[in-house]
Amino acid sequence: MKSIISFTVTGCLYMLCMVSCTKEHSELSLSASASSQATGKSAHFIGEHFGGGVVFYIDSTGQHGLICSAQDIEEAFMWTEAKYSVTGAKAAQIGGGAKNTFKIVQSQGDSGEYAARECYNFHDNGYYNWCLPSKDELNEMYKQKDVIGGFNTFSYWSSTEYNHTVAWFQNFSSGEQIRAGKTSSYAARPIRYF
Repeated sequence: MKSIISFTVTGCLYMLCMVSCTKEHSELSLSASASSQATGKSAHFIGEHFGGGVVFYIDSTGQHGLICSAQDIEEAFMWTEAKYSVTGAKAAQIGGGAKNTFKIVQSQGDSGEYAARECYNFHDNGYYNWCLPSKDELNEMYKQKDVIGGFNTFSYWSSTEYNHTVAWFQNFSSGEQIRAGKTSSYAARPIRYF
């Protein structure tokens, strides 16, 4: 009986044949290794500590994704400091959090304590480019909450606005995405892109 042991070192797949190794097995291992390098698949994985936080989403290329801070910002914050206005932070999709966060801070100002500003000014593990996640980014974080760890059963703000007085948040106990008044206080977990 032939035994094959495979392992990965710095993104390359290696296969060792134990007892007897045929030319077919050698060609197969070289083909698998070349295929992995040609597709450019990343060695990143969900739950990996990387880029100042924890990876919770990887796109189909394997090269890009989302990282969240390993912990919440210390306290719960309002989405806005009672300055009701339409900020234009409507992006719900993955990739929308940074644009939303910038729009919120531009609209609400760079003073006061509110969720988007706290994420925008967040510094952790040598990284400065954090943001408040969009609605879909927050949902991806929720799906991986047990892998990431460190979450409470709180509700978390997204950066996605509904209208001038209401924005989206997600209950991390039930997974429900709900709209609430922007002056409600919920937790915030900064994210960044890679």
